[in-house]
Amino acid sequence: MDFQFIAHAFPEICKAIPITLLMTFASAFFGWLLGLIVAMVRRSKVPVLSQIFAVLVSFNRSVPSIILLYIAYYVVPAAIYFYAKSIGKEIDVSVIPAVIYSIAALTLNQAAYASEIFRTSIDAVGEGQVEAALSVGMTKTQAMFRIIFPQALATAIPNLSGLFIGLIKDTSLGYYVGVYEITSTANIISMPTLNFIEAYIMTTIIYELLSFLFNRLFGAEEKHLTRFRARVTA
Repeated sequence: MDFQFIAHAFPEICKAIPITLLMTFASAFFGWLLGLIVAMVRRSKVPVLSQIFAVLVSFNRSVPSIILLYIAYYVVPAAIYFYAKSIGKEIDVSVIPAVIYSIAALTLNQAAYASEIFRTSIDAVGEGQVEAALSVGMTKTQAMFRIIFPQALATAIPNLSGLFIGLIKDTSLGYYVGVYEITSTANIISMPTLNFIEAYIMTTIIYELLSFLFNRLFGAEEKHLTRFRARVTA
């Protein structure tokens, strides 16, 4: 074990943590928001749109994340370029950072899984509670945000927690398109001296610490929402 290499490399690898967290939070925020919209549309059975979303969810859940990343990074820019050229315009797609494509691919993947989590969690809340809320003068929107969503979120949190932890690990896929997150930084630093074992041990420790931290945060929020649900259903 090369401890001198570890002492030098560990701070450098830690500098990539902000990029990993940026990819994680951005993909989770946009993915879960999109997933909630998809879930609500599918629950409402909006004609045509509901069927389209069902197909897109099935596609995104079936295709590996790395394939979605390659589609986002190689296919989408090419499509934009050729479309712009067909209408007589020039667009330099190379100025778009690779991290944007990575976030886009991870967002679609998150949206597919989050939509199913939200849909089943909302369905798990009894219809009687909606009727009770309406009977005391609440609108459907008020009942949804004050009664349904908080309870559904309490049900969804354990699954969302697992989805979020998986997303932290999936950010390492950015390495394949040139994003300098934790894994790619560790690889680059270890290449000149071939200290890959030490580098992967350090990345393992960092990912484990991040996972532990966010598991605790999600656990605390789950307890808070569970207490809320207990008060509502009492």
